[in-house]
Amino acid sequence: MIPEGNLEKLFASARAARFPATPDMPSGFAENILRRYRIRVQENKAFVRTSVLSVATALVILGTVLGLNWEMTNSSGLDDQESAVEVAYSVWDPVGN
Repeated sequence: MIPEGNLEKLFASARAARFPATPDMPSGFAENILRRYRIRVQENKAFVRTSVLSVATALVILGTVLGLNWEMTNSSGLDDQESAVEVAYSVWDPVGN
C-alpha cells in the first residue's frame, strides 16, 4: 500500500512539471484516480472491521454454547440425585420396616 503522503508528492511534482497536456488524459485524471484509491481504502477498512466483528461475535457465541455444554456434562448432580444406596433401601428394606 502506498502512503498518501507519497502520492500527494507525486501528484504535486506532476502538476509542477511543464509538459504539454496530452489529449489522451482528461483534466483531473490524477485527482479522480486518487479519489478512487481513497474510496477503495475506506471500503477495505470497513470490510476488515466488519469481518473482525463478525468473527469475534461467532467466537463469543461458540464459547457460550461450549461453556454451557461443559457445565452440563461435568456437573456431578449429587445435589439433585439420591445415592444408589438410598434408592436401594427405599425399594427393599432389609429390616422390614
